[in-house]
This record gives sequence, C-alpha cells and structure tokens, in this order.
Amino acid sequence: MDALWVVQPPYAPEPDPVKRFFRELRWAVEDRVYPTLQAKQEALEPILKAWQADPARVRWLCGWAWIREALKALPTDTQVTQS
Repeated sequence: MDALWVVQPPYAPEPDPVKRFFRELRWAVEDRVYPTLQAKQEALEPILKAWQADPARVRWLCGWAWIREALKALPTDTQVTQS
C-alpha cells in the first residue's frame, strides 16, 4: 500500500491545528483561581460538552482550508486489508 502524504502550505504559522483548539480552551478558563484541580476540571466539562454539541465550531477552529482540501483528496476506499 502506498503512503499518503498531506502536503502543508509553504507558510503555516500553526501547522498543528489542535494548538488553536487548546488556545481557545485555555482562554475559557484562564484568569481564575481554582481551589483544586477537580474544580478546574468541573469548569472545563460544560465547555467541552458545548463544543461536542457544536462540531461546526470545532471544524472552524481546527479545519483550515489546506486540511479540508487534503481530507477531500484522500481515497474513499479506506478499508485496510491484511497481507
């Protein structure tokens, strides 16, 4: 099976899309003091649930045009066969 390569643009200030997601997550909980780690986790839970219910927002955060185009170019037959 041939390897599939996703070519990144020559200039990508943040080639790792998850960084943008976590930056938004940090902004949602920063500038507050949490008495415990559990309290901070509890503050994150409704935010993550809201994002889970809104996949369009997550696509907006992580789905840059070059990523969407690379995904469209992948073959539709992705079934793995064993030799």
